[in-house]
Amino acid sequence: MKKKILASVVVASALWVGTTAYISENTEKYLNNYVKNSNKIYANNGMKMSLLSFDKGFLASHAKLSVDFIDPNIKKEIGNVLKLPIEMDYEIENGPILLKNGLSVGASRIHSKINLSELLVNKDEFKKVVKDDIILDTTMLIDFQNNIDYKAKSNQIVAEENKTKLTISPLEIDGKMNGDTFAGTVNMFTKSIYGEIDNKTEIKLENITLNGDITKVFDNGFYLGSFDMGVENFTVNDKHHKNKNVKNAKVKVVMDITQNSSKLIDSNFKLNLDIGDTKLPPEINFVKTISLNYGLNGTKMEAWLAFQDTIKEIQKKQETILKKISLSKDEKEQIKVFEELQNLQTESQNKMAMLLSDFLVKDKTTFNLNANLNNGEAKALLNIKYIGDEQLPKTIEKLATKLQQELLNWITFNIDVKLEKSLVNKLPKELQSQLTIAMMTGMLQDNNSSYDFNANYKPKKLIINGQDKSGMLMLLEEGI
Repeated sequence: MKKKILASVVVASALWVGTTAYISENTEKYLNNYVKNSNKIYANNGMKMSLLSFDKGFLASHAKLSVDFIDPNIKKEIGNVLKLPIEMDYEIENGPILLKNGLSVGASRIHSKINLSELLVNKDEFKKVVKDDIILDTTMLIDFQNNIDYKAKSNQIVAEENKTKLTISPLEIDGKMNGDTFAGTVNMFTKSIYGEIDNKTEIKLENITLNGDITKVFDNGFYLGSFDMGVENFTVNDKHHKNKNVKNAKVKVVMDITQNSSKLIDSNFKLNLDIGDTKLPPEINFVKTISLNYGLNGTKMEAWLAFQDTIKEIQKKQETILKKISLSKDEKEQIKVFEELQNLQTESQNKMAMLLSDFLVKDKTTFNLNANLNNGEAKALLNIKYIGDEQLPKTIEKLATKLQQELLNWITFNIDVKLEKSLVNKLPKELQSQLTIAMMTGMLQDNNSSYDFNANYKPKKLIINGQDKSGMLMLLEEGI
């Protein structure tokens, strides 16, 4: 029995030693692969990551990575603030059994601690404002399938200059990511952000969250997934302008970019706002909550990728031209540069016109809008479907002409509006008068507890509140 136990211990120890040695041997390879994958994305943003050094050990290794900027103009601008390249040191525990920072199992665990002031050119000036520095402590646990579980936390940040003070509770970040695809989740949270300005204005945000769920990342930085940002309590107290104060407001914003069953892209935006105990001006004091959802659905993936590349290209050219403006010494040079800027604007418009036809898909592309006031006291729904040509003109001038001539042949739409009488009674007299006129003309219908409006349109046919109003189309065409 003793021999069997001893043999088991020897085998287990050999396996542990062998596995640890293997992981130690392959950690540098993993880091190089991570840098390579990162640069596929960062290169399109003018950035480059490098593995500067790697010191291999049996139980632990050390690595130094750097981030630099490729574009000389961007590098010069950022170099005025940050020491470039940005260098970061990492302490790496080699698995499979990880002990140093708490017992865990994995291929490796990477730890880093960054003092922001050490990355800054004007460190002393920064420390005058942020005396305790900004420290970010990060840990990444990497499993055997190259999945990364990461956590980061900052200290409390207190910045003070003249009569302005900003206090931010410790920032907490946790998430999961695949080291090959970069798909994963991220969750950020801070308890509060509190600011005082000139001893007369107080701004407070509580329970601030940012959550992301990325399902796919493309080489040019375009992604599929969702982000949501929320503030549970938002208060502004201006001692000298009481009418501008905000009290106990809440806000949440959501952005989604997904691929539907037809392999087309759906992009949607949502905003929910609750004004809390805020006192609004008399003309809009009936507003308590606002919900706004809108989306462009059924668009081509290729167009989004091209759009991402085009925006970056335009931004790069614009930065170069704006740099010339700041360096131009006489009026003639300035005029010439402004002409470049004007030409870029025309070029940008034409490129966007070219992209438009690439976005749209006949009978698939739709624009949807859903607006809601005071939890349903007022509702508005809008749905527009594109039914036009697959190919549109490739210049802004030709596109504008075609739009003017044929827009109403390209779309169908449906509009539904409902105003509860409980809300109408709270509206200012001027708005109530306008609603009365709308009822007299038949644009609004009295439907017991609400006033309703409905419009359905398809080429050559317009139905409003159940009645054929196609004769109005001539006026719409003339208006376009």
